[in-house]
Amino acid sequence: MSDPTLPLPLDGMRFKGERDYLQGADILSIVLRAVCGERDMGVLADIDIVFHALARTSLTLLADAPPGSEPPVQLSCSIDGVPRRFVLVEDARPIVRREPYPEDQIVAVTTIDVPSATATSGGVLPFTNIERWIAMVKALHHAVYPQAKGKWLFVRARLASYHDACGEAVEHRVSIQSDFRGKLTRSALTVDGRSLGDIFFVLA
Repeated sequence: MSDPTLPLPLDGMRFKGERDYLQGADILSIVLRAVCGERDMGVLADIDIVFHALARTSLTLLADAPPGSEPPVQLSCSIDGVPRRFVLVEDARPIVRREPYPEDQIVAVTTIDVPSATATSGGVLPFTNIERWIAMVKALHHAVYPQAKGKWLFVRARLASYHDACGEAVEHRVSIQSDFRGKLTRSALTVDGRSLGDIFFVLA
């Protein structure tokens, strides 16, 4: 197995829309590509990424947190069957790219069923899986919890595997499974009926 050379500064970070912090979807996609190197993402399994804080500068991938630091992102996964753990730390490199993020395009082709707390999308769109899931879960939460005050933030994903179906005609579905006092939720993720894992949101 060929591991990534650490520390590894991650490139390609950008702000989206009006955000002044890095979107979790971008961080997940970029760090998974980084730990795979030149290999296909099929080498990854048992992915668990946790966001402890918002990041506003570029990130560096490390095996361990520096003494006294509190990394904003932690990642565990298996690579070719070998369990690995990583952290992401802010490295003070400024974010110089900003791009529009028309997530309303995802919401526009998403069907929400409030009684079952489920959102479904089958449209072909130029977004990654995680971008679609996040936009769908946010729209679902706004429909299911209309009285909630605050902002729903993506804080964790547990995935059996990850493959971007960008531009492919597949059915994405998210369904709220657990509600922890209206502040933290766990939603199940499926693509074409295949269970991929869970995504967690917190009301901040």
